[in-house]
Amino acid sequence: MDELSLNMFQRLVRSWEAVHPYNAAQALKLSGAPDQTAINAAWHRSLAAFGLGRVRASGSSFGYEILNGDAHRFPVGSLSIGTSLQTHLSAALNQPFHDENEPPLRPFFIPLDGAYYLGLTYRHWIADSASIRLLLREWCARLIDPALAAENPPRLGREGYWDLYGPRRGRLRVDQAILSLFRSHMRFRTVQKVHMVGAADFPMRVLLRELPFGAIGAVRLAARRRGATVGDVLQAALAVACHRHVPLQRRPQRRDIAIGNIVDLRKHSDRDLSNAFGFYLGFTHVACRRQDMGDFDRVLRSVSQQNSARRRDGIAQHSLGALIAGLVAERLGKPRNVYRLYRKEIPMAAGLSNVNLDGSWPEKIYPDPLLQYIRVSPTGPMAPLVLTTTTLRSQMQIALTYRSGLFSELDAERVSDTVIELISRLSP
Repeated sequence: MDELSLNMFQRLVRSWEAVHPYNAAQALKLSGAPDQTAINAAWHRSLAAFGLGRVRASGSSFGYEILNGDAHRFPVGSLSIGTSLQTHLSAALNQPFHDENEPPLRPFFIPLDGAYYLGLTYRHWIADSASIRLLLREWCARLIDPALAAENPPRLGREGYWDLYGPRRGRLRVDQAILSLFRSHMRFRTVQKVHMVGAADFPMRVLLRELPFGAIGAVRLAARRRGATVGDVLQAALAVACHRHVPLQRRPQRRDIAIGNIVDLRKHSDRDLSNAFGFYLGFTHVACRRQDMGDFDRVLRSVSQQNSARRRDGIAQHSLGALIAGLVAERLGKPRNVYRLYRKEIPMAAGLSNVNLDGSWPEKIYPDPLLQYIRVSPTGPMAPLVLTTTTLRSQMQIALTYRSGLFSELDAERVSDTVIELISRLSP
């Protein structure tokens, strides 16, 4: 078993997982009829090609054990025909990986009428979204089209954050990181907190939606003409939706709303990580003023300016600073206390994970046999509500993950409907 090092974010996620499962999921809707034998065979060959199997973690390192002759014990889950993907994912995100002999990946398929879902639930700390897309590419290449296979074989990522973005790479200046943390801390003192109800607010549910077909093109154009990005538009819409529908604590000194954003740090490295299976995520945030909530263009302008400043100052640097602070907190307390600390000191109303798949391998098989590509993110200690958007050409899939102890399904529907309404009516 090759020994790999846990990076800073992985160690934090593992501490969160000690409180409640921190699973994520991805699913493809494919045309045709599923062949269970072929699906199983392709899956297990893909695992072997990546060198994946059982995961063993100890201290600051981890590794994988190849399943070999035990692969038959962990087949691809076959769900009943017509099973609701939304219902399945809501259950799967809350299901812990208690069996140490079980791989940290739970594949499944759901037969439909003339199509089927092919999906995967996974322990998020082992892999980011880009890594899972590499694995799904391998699975689809072996199942439906060998031409999808990557030119170079995938590899297990060995690079750590400190090596990729730390002082040796000139990416982290301690003085600037401390100043950035101080600024964030002071800004978070002005934002509203979401009510907490203890352990009862940990379970998650998923709501799946879709932007009207073709609407994403108008959103891109409207964002570009405002000097913004689609991600900016989504963060701004999420801020307004939270202002209207999320049960926030009202205090005189806390009037604003903070929205987080998960970012892929691969492109911020000077090394090619495009074919690495690992975890290379960071996060940023924006704070939106309550008095701007009646004017969406004003909120969008503020979000765009903050994100531009963050990119200029260094996203990787900001992420490392926040992660270092989190690791210090982890050393000083139990996982549940660290979880509460994040909810108290980084009180985000919601988070965003936005990915555009144009130009990547799913585009090669869209719209036939690939009909939809769906990603689902977990809620964490900082954000009790997470919007996950996945764009492929003229289609945007939307998954809203929410804490069922804090939000009803009606609350979640109102949030998602407001986001869709705001971005759909944004004039070009």
